[in-house]
This record gives sequence, C-alpha cells and structure tokens, in this order.
Amino acid sequence: MVPVLAAYTAYSLADKPALAPGFAAGLAANMIGSGFLGAVVGGLIAGYLIRWMKNHLRLSSKFNGFLTFYLYPVLGTLGAGSLMLFVVGEPVAWINNSLTAWLNGLSGSNALLLGAILGFMCTFDLGGPVNKAAYAFCLGAMANGVYGPYAIFASVKMVSAFTVTASTMLAPRLFKEFEIETGKSTWLLGLAGITEGAIPMAIEDPLRVIGSFVLGSMVTGAIVGAMNIGLSTPGAGIFSLFLLHDNGAGGVMAAIGWFGAALVGAAISTAILLIWRRHAVKHGNYLTDGVMP
Repeated sequence: MVPVLAAYTAYSLADKPALAPGFAAGLAANMIGSGFLGAVVGGLIAGYLIRWMKNHLRLSSKFNGFLTFYLYPVLGTLGAGSLMLFVVGEPVAWINNSLTAWLNGLSGSNALLLGAILGFMCTFDLGGPVNKAAYAFCLGAMANGVYGPYAIFASVKMVSAFTVTASTMLAPRLFKEFEIETGKSTWLLGLAGITEGAIPMAIEDPLRVIGSFVLGSMVTGAIVGAMNIGLSTPGAGIFSLFLLHDNGAGGVMAAIGWFGAALVGAAISTAILLIWRRHAVKHGNYLTDGVMP
C-alpha cells in the first residue's frame, strides 16, 4: 500500500512519468520503515522532481516519447529513490516512529485523550499527510490487535461531511451557491467515510471551516475513545455499525454510541461554524452570493 500511495501522490503532481519514480520512492520508504508519512513525502519528492524535469529537460518534439516513457521515469526513479534512501528517509522514519510511539503511549487509561488527538489529526487536513499519519497509526494498532483507534478514526471521518450538509441546510444565506450544492451530497460521502468532500468549503474559508471541523471531531474522538469500543475492518463506512467490537457494552449500544458520537461532533462543528460565519458575513469578512438575513 505504501508504494502505491507514493506512486499516485507523484502521479497527481506530474502525470504518468511520475508513477514509476513515485513507486520507487514508496518502496524506499517501506524499506526504511517510514510508513504512510514516508509514502507521502516520497510521492511529493518524485512528483516535483518529474515536474522540474519537464520544465528544464527538453528536446525536439520528435523525442517526446523517449522523454516521457524512458528518460523522465529512469532519472526520476534514480533521483527520488536515492533521496528517500540516503537523505530524507531516515528523518521521516524517525518522525513517523516517534509519532506512533507517542500515540501508543496514550492508549489504555488515556483513551479519551487519544481519541481527541486522533480526531484532530483525522480532520486537520481532510485526507492529507496528517490524516494519513493517523490512519497509519490506526492500521498499525489494528495489526497488533488493538482495535480502539480505528473505531475512533472511522467515526470522526463522518463529522466534517455531516457539518457541511447541516450548516448549508440550516443557514444557506451564510454560504455561497457552490457550498450549498456541495452540501447536498457531502453527507453521503460522510457515510462512506470520505473526508475529502468537505475540501471545497475548507479551501474557501480555511480558518473558520477547519477550526470548526477540528473542534467537533475532537469531541467525537474523545467520546468513542471513552466508550472503549473497537473496529477491525477498515474502509467499511457506515457499515462499520455492524462490525464493531462492543467490549461488553452490547452491539446495539456500541453502534448507537459510535454513530451518535459522530452526530454530536457534527452538531458542535455546525454550531461553531454558523456562529463564526455569521460574524464574518456581518462584518464583511466573508462575502456570500446572497444577502445577510
């Protein structure tokens, strides 16, 4: 999974010529134990390296095939792989391992704090490197038979999407038309466990939107952490309701608590976002397509 993540991170930056260099950087990250964080860093290195080559290494148009399918991938693989193995990889591995060890130290009696931290990390960049670091920790914990962290992560993933839908439905005049349209379907992405649906709104107004998401997500994470329930099946979305490890609480109560925590977090995030957005619109710090009620 690590090489594939690195390959498609690179691909997103520089298209097909970056796939092989990204995969090589991901293999190097895997070899030195830098995990998902290493995959993201390796993919970024490969992608930007290939992008630089495209801008500076040019030949006649009749050599385009040679450049695209041979020279760029070969040089990119050597460059990105070497940088990951001998320069960047070890520091990234240290950061990744330190983060994992720190989070592991918060397990058990500090499950509530662990939940709040995972809630913050999951929502802070909506699928970016911080989110992936939390995901890697949850998968690592799952591999070691500790299922609580992923239950936290899976519940928190719904908060941002539910917040987008709820806030745009409750106060549409505080939002632009594209935000309202986004909100109509984002809740479905939330049920699937996809945080990226909230990105358009977050890009438009990052401080208020991300700030509100994070606060609600931390509450959700803390609630699920305190409940001591687990989840050993990644990527199930709303169907995780039927797969939870209830740890003696009962399947129905575990499911209600797990999904209810997401709703509580979304309610908190929605209230905070509406307060902040109303203040911003009222004072002219955010312009909408409509008129303030």
